[in-house]
This record gives sequence, C-alpha cells and structure tokens, in this order.
Amino acid sequence: MTYKFTSKYGRNLEIDLFKWTIDEDCRNCEIIEISEDYLFLENKYKDRFSIPEHIIKANNYNIVDNTIDLSEGLYENYFLNKFKSESRNQLDILFEKYASIILQNRTVVLNRAEYYLLKPRILSTGFMYTGGKTYTLGNLVESFESGNHIYYDEFCGYEKMYLVSMAASPLSGTIFKAIFWSDKTNEFVRFNQESKLPHYFNTSVGWSLFNMLKSEDINIDRQDKAIKKLINEINAAKR
Repeated sequence: MTYKFTSKYGRNLEIDLFKWTIDEDCRNCEIIEISEDYLFLENKYKDRFSIPEHIIKANNYNIVDNTIDLSEGLYENYFLNKFKSESRNQLDILFEKYASIILQNRTVVLNRAEYYLLKPRILSTGFMYTGGKTYTLGNLVESFESGNHIYYDEFCGYEKMYLVSMAASPLSGTIFKAIFWSDKTNEFVRFNQESKLPHYFNTSVGWSLFNMLKSEDINIDRQDKAIKKLINEINAAKR
C-alpha cells in the first residue's frame, strides 16, 4: 500500500507502508519451529520471534495448518513492543554516530519518504506541564534549507548554529536543555541549565521551534532499516 503526503514546505512524497510499517491488526503467524518449550514464529513480514509454549496452551490457542492467530496483547508483549523499542534505539545510536555525514549531506534526506520520516529522539522539543513533540528529520532539513530556521552566526562561542531541541519550563523560564547543530564544526552542541545563555535566548525561542516544526504525524516502524539505507546511500555517493 502506497501512502502519499505533502510536507510542510510543499514537497510531495510517497511511501510503501507494507515495507516500512507493521499492520498491528494482522497477527496471524506461521510456526517455524518448536524447541526447548518455545514456539518460534514468523509474521507476514518475515519477522521472527519466540513465545513460551505454555502460554499458547494456557490460552487454548488453536493451531491450524501450522499457523496461529495471536491476541493483540500477546503479539504486543512478545513481538511488537520489543521490535519497536529495538528499532528506535538502533535509530538513535546510528543517528548520533553518523549525524555529521547525514547533516553535511542533508538534502539526501528529502529524496525518500522513509528518510524524511525518521524521528531520532534528539529531535524533540518539550515544556513542563504542556508536553512536547519529536519531529522528523525531514522537517528539520526542510526548515534548515528554507532560510527561516532559528539560526545564529555566533552563539556562546560557537559558529553557524541551528537550534534543534529544547526542554524548558514555561512557568519559571528555566531552560533545562538546548541542543544546536553547528554547520561550522559539524556536530551537536549541547547546553544545560547550568550554562550561561544570552538573555535573548529564552523559552519563547523554544516555542517558535516547536511551532515551526510541528506537522502531520506519520510514523514508520522500521526506522533502523531506513537510517541504514540512508547512510549507505550517502557513503556510496561519496566513493
């Protein structure tokens, strides 16, 4: 199934949802093996996981043609939650490791929807009592390229600084965390509440970032696979 969408800046993209997302309602799995009191199962996407055999017996599941329909709770507990957590963690690790080459070649992110929709946890802005949001890498890159992003030629001794994240309290005005991307040193620059920030940099700047980057919420599940594909494409083009 192909899903088409338009980015905040008018870019038309489409994504194969079967390839990059998991249908949570399709829980019919094939039994690949029964070994050491575990059933090893495979879903329609060829993802494999295991579940204790006694759980299947205790819930009186019927096995038909070597397949089994799991309940929503069991599927989430033994496969889906773990899969999504591991995929997201791998995304965060790889993004931190390869942020330099990704953001130096950032226009590549805009070429494919699966790159555009990546949501590393570092790309988030939030406020006490009101919540926050993690936004997509594509939103960030488009904002950078628009020329309207929150940018400082110089900030606290660093040059070419783009704001990418803030955590703060709107009541006290305390900024707990602010993260920038420096196009000068090609790295993230982090500040905390102990940092001496300029008077003009306050929570209203964070609200501006929040409003600038919020958009339609589209999620993909195989983010680890997508970022590996992105890194490989960038590296291949540099050879």
